[in-house]
Amino acid sequence: MRVITRREAIKKAGRFFMGASAGAFSQTFLSGCSDQEPRQDIIAHVMKKTENTDIENIKLTVIYDNFPYKEELRADWGFSCLVEGLDKTILFDAGRWDDTFMSNMSKLMIDPQQIDELVISHDHPDHVGGVMKFLEARPEINVTLVKSFRSGFKKAVRKHGAGITEVDEPSMITKNSISTGEMKAFIRNEQSLVILTNKGSIILTGCSHPGVVEIVERAKMITNKEVLLVAGGFHLFADYGSNLRKIASRLKELGVRYVVPTHCSGEKAREIFATVYGDRFLDGGVGRIITANDLAEEGVS
Repeated sequence: MRVITRREAIKKAGRFFMGASAGAFSQTFLSGCSDQEPRQDIIAHVMKKTENTDIENIKLTVIYDNFPYKEELRADWGFSCLVEGLDKTILFDAGRWDDTFMSNMSKLMIDPQQIDELVISHDHPDHVGGVMKFLEARPEINVTLVKSFRSGFKKAVRKHGAGITEVDEPSMITKNSISTGEMKAFIRNEQSLVILTNKGSIILTGCSHPGVVEIVERAKMITNKEVLLVAGGFHLFADYGSNLRKIASRLKELGVRYVVPTHCSGEKAREIFATVYGDRFLDGGVGRIITANDLAEEGVS
């Protein structure tokens, strides 16, 4: 099995999608697009209601990705990750094609009924494609999305009996997890999922349209916690080497201890992050499971 590129995904879909012009804009251009400051009183209220989960409980399973990991699963352009070990089980994004998404779930022996919350990072086809098929199997679940989502999509979600939580400011999703809030970006506004553990935060990104550095800075500002792991799409596939090295180095300066750049991060970015992070770079890809064993830390709180 090989990596599915964005160009191949567009060709397969038979039309130009996912804001194809985005490739013309580097991460440098996008920096600073998330210029709104969340309200400190809201942050204080959210964090007061949350608590850490034990890192030993955490299990992240990549259900959908264009990077292969397990041969028996179908790789395709998009992203989805299951988060277990919190007070509630969360599905983060739902890939591009519903048949691929549901097939991968089945092969990974993931029962839709075990999922308590659906969180969608942003309104692009490669992150929402499996939502409606999933809701057929798991209606009446709560769906957390950013306010800028299309009204038609929200209406379709509600038709399946699901509830919707629209995010603007940072918000509590479950007792052990929060949303960064809707972060502005030139391409598409986006939220990221922040998992609160006793060994630091885990940040899941869909495409990092606001900038992966900016997302980490936002998460640290909200939680006042160190970052154990950042995983997901970093949106660096069209970027150049020197800027990729700056971004990887900046994440290290911010104290990010482990990285899993996958989906729209790009091959070059993965190579550079692997060099910068060494054995704290973890391969992503469809079927990858990440647990506390992969995130060994001593003396971190």
